[in-house]
Amino acid sequence: MNHEVTDTTMSRVESVLVTLFLCVACPLTLFVIAWWTSASLSIPETAIPGWALAGLALGIVVVMVKRKRWVGGFYTVRTSLVIPVYLLWSGVAIMMFMGLPVGIAALGLLAGFYIGRKGHHARKEASLFETDARNVGLFTAAVVGLLSLAMGLLAVQEQHSMQAILATVGMSRLAATAAGRIMLVVAAVPVLAAIQYWLTQKVAQWGFRLGSGRT
Repeated sequence: MNHEVTDTTMSRVESVLVTLFLCVACPLTLFVIAWWTSASLSIPETAIPGWALAGLALGIVVVMVKRKRWVGGFYTVRTSLVIPVYLLWSGVAIMMFMGLPVGIAALGLLAGFYIGRKGHHARKEASLFETDARNVGLFTAAVVGLLSLAMGLLAVQEQHSMQAILATVGMSRLAATAAGRIMLVVAAVPVLAAIQYWLTQKVAQWGFRLGSGRT
């Protein structure tokens, strides 16, 4: 935790929500780390779930021991600690949603809200906070853009899968050729990144104003 000068006073509702978030996020994060780490090592495949469950159990113990301290310092965490966790869960989200950017887009909004609340509790001037809002917007847009590009280029090789997805919006003919699929990916990625940037900024600004009487 980074002990910067911050107003850490939370409402009861916010404190409960932060507690619930930590009680879920910490065990699940260690579960994923333990799973992926054990899967990358030369250990029997049947032992991987055991390692993952051990990570989950460790996460539960850690959050029980550190809960009060972490809740009090939730908005003072160093950015250098938050970014790796965000990237880890971006990878999880892209796999959970089968390559679609739904999960990473939701993570971007969560990041925007966190930065907004962090600025609120730090009592930042609105003009200074705008820089933070732009930065988190750019970061989440970059993550969405890069992961969407990577998944899109992989999907170029899967004509039938892409056609099935595009059929839901009446655009399946675009996926009929490799050139059409590449053009679609190249056109879609900047649009997705721009939307993510705008939405993350808006959520960050809302989080910053929430409970302050700012308009």
